[in-house]
Amino acid sequence: MDHYAGSGDLTSAIAAALDAAGIEREGIATTVLAPVDEFHIRGRTATLEMARALRVDATSRVLDIGSGLGGPARTIAEATGAHVTGVDPTPAFSAAAADLSAWTGLGGKTAFLVGDATALDFPDAHFDAALTVHVGMNVADKPAMYR
Repeated sequence: MDHYAGSGDLTSAIAAALDAAGIEREGIATTVLAPVDEFHIRGRTATLEMARALRVDATSRVLDIGSGLGGPARTIAEATGAHVTGVDPTPAFSAAAADLSAWTGLGGKTAFLVGDATALDFPDAHFDAALTVHVGMNVADKPAMYR
């Protein structure tokens, strides 16, 4: 999966692009980051629909399997107040996701871990809901991931 990370320093690349565009990082709106971190089909609109379908609120814990740069996790946290934990096998993605959450002020509502979707180390019933966005195609053992 390392091929997804490019040079590996995604935070610096995103920061440089924002600086070049004259966009302040601290306090940046999730909607400004959406073209970068919600690059799935239908983007933020689809994420908001998933958030509604999950029926979560500020008391909920959500697992985002294959969280990438964390866009859906941040959007769900922002829209519902839920705490969202993202797990991704690519260290550069998890590191950048944490940095983007700090920039948006959602660091307290999100957490990003490096991990294998088929071997998650959480107790049973730890999460109230879970989602994946375009991740299943990269996981050979889908039954293990969905367990």
